[in-house]
Amino acid sequence: MASHVTTRSGRTRLPRLVYGTAWKREHTTDLVYQALQAGFRAIDTAAQPRHYREDLVAEGVRRALTHGVVGSRRDLYIQTKFTPPSGQDLEGPNAPPYDPSAPIAEQVRASVESSLRNFTFPRTTDEKSEGQSYLDCLVLHTPLVHREDSLAVWEVLQTYVPDRIRTLGVSNVLLEQLQELISVADEVAAATGTAADLLRPVVVQNRFHSRGNVPDPHNVALRRFCALPDQRIVYQSFWTLTANPGLVNGRSSSAARTVANAVQVSPEVAFYGLVALGLGPGEEGDADSCPIVILDGTTTAEHMAADLAGMDKLAAWAQSAQGREPWAAAVADLKKSIGKRT
Repeated sequence: MASHVTTRSGRTRLPRLVYGTAWKREHTTDLVYQALQAGFRAIDTAAQPRHYREDLVAEGVRRALTHGVVGSRRDLYIQTKFTPPSGQDLEGPNAPPYDPSAPIAEQVRASVESSLRNFTFPRTTDEKSEGQSYLDCLVLHTPLVHREDSLAVWEVLQTYVPDRIRTLGVSNVLLEQLQELISVADEVAAATGTAADLLRPVVVQNRFHSRGNVPDPHNVALRRFCALPDQRIVYQSFWTLTANPGLVNGRSSSAARTVANAVQVSPEVAFYGLVALGLGPGEEGDADSCPIVILDGTTTAEHMAADLAGMDKLAAWAQSAQGREPWAAAVADLKKSIGKRT
């Protein structure tokens, strides 16, 4: 079980655990630095001052590069988002990095340029271009209502891909919306003479849950679509623990408790492992499972280290002679509990 997953066509690699920076506020710089010290090498943020401090995320990365905690920018996966006005505070101290009254194309360009400025770092000895900033992924924070707006967004993003923005993604999306956005990407690709694969989303970041009247509990149908050979979209799970207490503590499924006891990790780490390594092996040709990574927003250095070490320990156990059978049973139990029967 690899510690990383690879996006479509091998364009980028994501660790199984991605450090999530939402709601860290003035503590963001210190927490990002601690996460990098602990061994995280993927960071998720957004140009949405209401919930994120993208500038302080960049400062944490800059500190880690300066102190040698991270060797170079290319050792990291940095992902941020364009958040439309509907998800922003339109004025005040948390106003977006663009004029919300401007046309959406101008909003996107201003937001992307602000993010690129934030993530500009000094050149290291093994990097060719001094101060050249880029983003590993730019995610549309929420789908847009009108197709013409989606086209306008993708037309702007096309001008940055694949150099300043390596890959694209979308968050908080239903399957039908994802399919529509792929159609938009293909239309922009055809109009601009760009390879369609460069503009299609390679990551989907969604809440992993079955609360309320959610139309696709635990995104079973969406994840199956993401697993299709011509898609191979990485599923980024967030709200993984908060939305699934019964699956974590054993009330709804014994899978996490069983794995936690066998491997001697916390139930939380066991559940992370079951979702990322059990539901999402994501091997080439795997028709049922798309690659899955977890957004982990823990705020203590102890838990950061424990989560990373626990995932490695769990992966080794699951592949061992003594662990292979109970691991398979636990994964089957979880699949049954969330309605994914294979």
